[in-house]
Amino acid sequence: MVEEFAKLFVAAVYGGLVGIERRIRGQYAGFRTQLIVCVGSCLFTIISIKVFEVYGKPADPGRIAAQIITGIGFLGAGAILKHGNYIRGLTTAASLWIVSAIGMAVGFGEYGLGGFATLLVIANLIILKHMENILPKEMYASLTVRTAGSEEPDIKELIGEFKIKLLETKHKYDAKDNHCEVQLSVKYGKQEQLKQLFNKLKKLPNIVEIKIS
Repeated sequence: MVEEFAKLFVAAVYGGLVGIERRIRGQYAGFRTQLIVCVGSCLFTIISIKVFEVYGKPADPGRIAAQIITGIGFLGAGAILKHGNYIRGLTTAASLWIVSAIGMAVGFGEYGLGGFATLLVIANLIILKHMENILPKEMYASLTVRTAGSEEPDIKELIGEFKIKLLETKHKYDAKDNHCEVQLSVKYGKQEQLKQLFNKLKKLPNIVEIKIS
């Protein structure tokens, strides 16, 4: 019984360490959530082992462990939030997933394995995050440009001028308001490119509205 208590305590420490980082980052699934997930996974693993010891082969310890993964999938999905074209919470969902695996490792008595995995996760969340910010990345945006009259503005040439890639274009004319609307999906490398394009679009004649999302 002492060993089981030790496993739960170690799982709480490992999960709590990951949770502290998530809490500092202001994520919803922070300290307490990560800790509970790790302890819960550890407890389920301990129970699965105990059941196997009591009932033998008919009680496969792997079946309970497999259900942990399914359960964490639902919990992780709840951590993912979408704000327009921006998705937040993927890293937190992934951290919940790996924390459950760490709890399972501790539940099976693999303290070193769980501890090393915890260090790797924390290193990824803290150290590699800064490296990720340095690396070049492609960004996407949706632009909606409305102009007065039926004549569509020549936006394609402007986009090419700022080395922004045009992915999709949709045109719509509102006869009632006599407005022409162009919706564009673009890909760019630097925020400055989009800012320069926006400033140039504002100077086009008959511009009524410009939206970027």
